[in-house]
Amino acid sequence: MSAVGSTLDAMGVEQYLLAFLFLVSYTFALSDFIGVRGRHYAVMAALTSAFAFAMRTDPWMHGVLVVVVAMVAIGAFAGIVWGLWAAFGWPHSDMPVAERLEAPPAPLPDETLSLGAAAAAAGVLHRPANLAGAGDTQR
Repeated sequence: MSAVGSTLDAMGVEQYLLAFLFLVSYTFALSDFIGVRGRHYAVMAALTSAFAFAMRTDPWMHGVLVVVVAMVAIGAFAGIVWGLWAAFGWPHSDMPVAERLEAPPAPLPDETLSLGAAAAAAGVLHRPANLAGAGDTQR
């Protein structure tokens, strides 16, 4: 492992950028954050950046080891997060998220819209030029 450590000490800026690109694109490839098409692009970017990182590392086998360790670390992190979610969050997610976040319906006011105001609102929707006279219900 000391040989891999010396290889990591000798890394340049382009290798750091390729490693960062790999980590970001591999994470996006594992998630549903960017949809199916985005995941395909993320997989292609991850493979390309991992290959380029390994080829820019001297010797290339150390670059492959670093990529594999990064993949295992991301997988372990995802597994730990899933385990914590299953232990603490899963039983509590009976309702869909939209129902939990939805505000209660506001009570209706005692006064309802007059027929004239409703007609004026419909007129504005039909012809936006009538907006100036929309508030005038005494015609």
